[in-house]
Amino acid sequence: MNDREKLLRRVALKCADFARQLSYHRSLSEYAQNFTQNFWIYMYNNAIDLAILDWFHLFGYHNDNLHWKQVVADVPTFRNQLLQSLRMTEDEWKAYRETVKDYRDKDVAHIEVRPVSHVPDMTLALQVAALYYETVLTELSTFRDYGGWPKQLEEYHAKSLDQSRAICAVAYRASSDIEEKVL
Repeated sequence: MNDREKLLRRVALKCADFARQLSYHRSLSEYAQNFTQNFWIYMYNNAIDLAILDWFHLFGYHNDNLHWKQVVADVPTFRNQLLQSLRMTEDEWKAYRETVKDYRDKDVAHIEVRPVSHVPDMTLALQVAALYYETVLTELSTFRDYGGWPKQLEEYHAKSLDQSRAICAVAYRASSDIEEKVL
């Protein structure tokens, strides 16, 4: 396997990591108002924090090895596809990216004392990660058969979300009567 294929595989896996962590966070969100155990609070928060970190590798710092500008062959074309798929201007995209960066900087990578965290809506983040994943998977398929990999990231996220919801429903009910003893 050459270096290009290794890089593309890493990007595709990071896209999948992001989608999976986001599905974990979303599956726990219906229980979040009722958490009484630190375990569930930490699982819920850790899932979004990891999703943010994964996404930031792909769309955060331009010099990150996995950042789309370092990986895609045609940066202007991909940028146009990104903006068209989101129905945003470049300034709107930059403002959205800043909301994710703000959360990452103030609540995940560094800590800023503030009254409340503002987790950004990750719907747009999933859309652009899906575009990036599709672009990378198309090129990956020129190296060998990647037919066993998910075809679409949003579909992968939806399947992970369905499974996570089923697991969370059972696990949360099974543990809801356990009294918190570790403060």
